[in-house]
Amino acid sequence: MGGVVSMKELITTFLESNNFNRIEDTDINLFTNRLKSEYFIIHENSVEELVNYFNLEKSNAVIERFTTLTTSKRLENIKKNTTMFILVEVDNLKQSFKDERIQKSILLIEEDFYYFRKFVILYTAEGREELKGITNNEALVEVLEKDFLKFENDMFFSESYFIAMELGVKMPFFVLPRRESVYQTIEQQFENIEKEKKDDILINWYSNVLTNDERKNIISDTLTDYENDSDIIIDLIENLTVGGF
Repeated sequence: MGGVVSMKELITTFLESNNFNRIEDTDINLFTNRLKSEYFIIHENSVEELVNYFNLEKSNAVIERFTTLTTSKRLENIKKNTTMFILVEVDNLKQSFKDERIQKSILLIEEDFYYFRKFVILYTAEGREELKGITNNEALVEVLEKDFLKFENDMFFSESYFIAMELGVKMPFFVLPRRESVYQTIEQQFENIEKEKKDDILINWYSNVLTNDERKNIISDTLTDYENDSDIIIDLIENLTVGGF
């Protein structure tokens, strides 16, 4: 694959290698498989569009078109089994993941299940270019297995590796092989980790990416947005962000 490859093209190659092909006459970047059992939408946004996602005419236009498509008899399961990949180019991944506006926006978007699931994928131009030859699950597995220990020590040691990890976590059709040849998604493998180790992983992740005040502000603001400010929730925030998290 020569020349510059956009992130949309990179995601498209993964979808096609997993037998999901674009439906040409839908006016949105919509993909499905032969059985029409699952659907994916690719949508590109800037950082400013991300932080204003729910107020954008651009977002509403996709939702309106999707809503129309849900009435089509030829698109079975689209209403209940669709995922959107929201692709956002940033200048620096580490700084972006420490940006409170961006983190809050990602949390709100990915927790919003109206119409379809949404996964935000942040990337840089340089990191994307380093991954342009990675076009299928097997190649992505090789990338992730090669430097996982480095990732454990420093999540941002490589922008291309971080993007690869995002793809592995957020593409539902991607699985990692276990040694006994049983395949599981990254999320399933995470669920099988002992509780104590899982807690350590989460604590380390938040400690590396966000300061204590940033974590507290994001959680507090998110709960405020949902108009949930009971004394119990406030106590929980204090315990998580000050006492033990």
